[in-house]
Amino acid sequence: MLESLLLTLSLMSASMPEGCAVTGTVFHSTEQTFALLHSNCLIEIQRRDRWIIMTSPQWVVAVEIPPMPGKCQFTYTWGSPWALFGAGPTTSEWVPVAVGHQAGL
Repeated sequence: MLESLLLTLSLMSASMPEGCAVTGTVFHSTEQTFALLHSNCLIEIQRRDRWIIMTSPQWVVAVEIPPMPGKCQFTYTWGSPWALFGAGPTTSEWVPVAVGHQAGL
């Protein structure tokens, strides 16, 4: 299973330009969650409830926004198995991502 995941991540990162990333600000509270994100590559970014969904022409990556309240920075480098949610040097959290192939390809 680990080999399959590593192969998928390798293929995924090879399908995008080097240094492709999604960055921005995420805010979470019991009343609301929002994300102001952007990418330097051709990636569609959506937020659904506490999930950030990033879609390229071939791949879909999903990451759950951690339940920690407040504002934090979000960083995901395309092809990585982790996304970083950071509110400061001592309050950062690496969160695993889910990766899948675009339907119909």
